[in-house]
Amino acid sequence: MGQCLVVVAGIPPEISRQFEAAFSKLAPEFDARLTVLGPYGLELRYTDEYVNRIYGRLVDKLKKHGSLSREALLAKTQLIVLFLQKLDGSDMAVRDRFEIEAFVTPIMAVPDVLHMKTDTQGQRGQLVNKVIRGAKKAMRHARQVLPAIQEDLNDRTNKTCLLLPPKTFGGEFLDVRNRVWDAARRREPPKAFTEGLKALRISKSGRHFRGKGRLVYVAPPKSGSRHGLPPVWDDDHEPTCVIRGRLRFGVSFDPRFHYDCRMGRDSDRRFPGCHEPQQLPKGRLHANCAPNDSVR
Repeated sequence: MGQCLVVVAGIPPEISRQFEAAFSKLAPEFDARLTVLGPYGLELRYTDEYVNRIYGRLVDKLKKHGSLSREALLAKTQLIVLFLQKLDGSDMAVRDRFEIEAFVTPIMAVPDVLHMKTDTQGQRGQLVNKVIRGAKKAMRHARQVLPAIQEDLNDRTNKTCLLLPPKTFGGEFLDVRNRVWDAARRREPPKAFTEGLKALRISKSGRHFRGKGRLVYVAPPKSGSRHGLPPVWDDDHEPTCVIRGRLRFGVSFDPRFHYDCRMGRDSDRRFPGCHEPQQLPKGRLHANCAPNDSVR
């Protein structure tokens, strides 16, 4: 079964306790657990400072699970980020911070929600009811789409574009990321999502994806050798490296998964890395590239 963790951003502080109580009653329906609730004023734009603070709280919660093995850490875990739409263009701050590790989906907001008063208990109750209805719709859709992502990440690893390392692969990965975001925003049914994913025109060399620098990404078969080295909390890595080495768009994948990338003799051996640039020795004709951009 695993665990489904939920982060909620943008709930007005005036109703945060009421929302938390209502969502806790709702969560068992989706076999989910509210992990981080980030109160935030209705009138405020989302900022990097705010979303970084929420991300930090999530990391603190995840670390409390203890120092698990490389295979067990965040195994069978789902991560959903709900955020109250602001309709002012600042929503991207939330999506950019949880860019590839979570399934980021909006609690749809209509203008009257963003201007509702919270002076009286009755007004606060009305706002809670509207936001909870939106959260329920978002959770229902997320729980419908996540199995499709799960299947791609774990049963079609040699075909899916969802596991490509974003910084290393290059600009075409933005099409993949945007496909997932659009599915969440439009509340696409799973079939429409998977069909849209397959329709993406991402460069290939034969059956394999080809990224910037003409680097070819060969995924080992499920029964083949997988010797990725995902970081754990105690390693010299950023928390984002750890989480992205295990979760992709809200679903856990094999942390030992990696791509065997073919390089020519004149290929650039400098890579962006997961948290700092990495340089492979001259003469190397291949690189092991993990989904979190770690390269060996």
